[in-house]
Amino acid sequence: MPQASILLPLLLAALAGVATAFQPGVNAKLAVFTPSRLHGGLANFLVGAFAMALACALARTPVPQRDRLAEAPWWAFTGGLLGAFFVTTAVYLVPRIGAVNYLVAMVLGQMVGTAVIDHFGLVGLAQHPFTWGRGAGLVLIAAGVACVRWL
Repeated sequence: MPQASILLPLLLAALAGVATAFQPGVNAKLAVFTPSRLHGGLANFLVGAFAMALACALARTPVPQRDRLAEAPWWAFTGGLLGAFFVTTAVYLVPRIGAVNYLVAMVLGQMVGTAVIDHFGLVGLAQHPFTWGRGAGLVLIAAGVACVRWL
């Protein structure tokens, strides 16, 4: 049984997964009411930016310092681009292939990507070598994608 100290973070991660499951469908539905599917993604980011600004204000976080931000590597600023890619692909693909097909394929991509990130210690994260157990888990996830899509 996992230690109690890890249960809350795991529960929060699971809740983030539930939110992620709803996000593509919500964005795709909003996009139906706009001139372009891209507007559904734009609305997602505008509401998200407002929510993050509100969270920073409520938490009374200090404003980032320009000098400190200038020290960050260039790629540290690409998170929004990656998020835009996720949202854009979701608003286009979910109506075509369905939420489950989209999300299981996306989760497989996430798992492969994170295995590479962990193994090589990319984007400034600690290195966690690839193991046979992780490989078996990825194969099982890929099998799950196939089951969801074709069975």
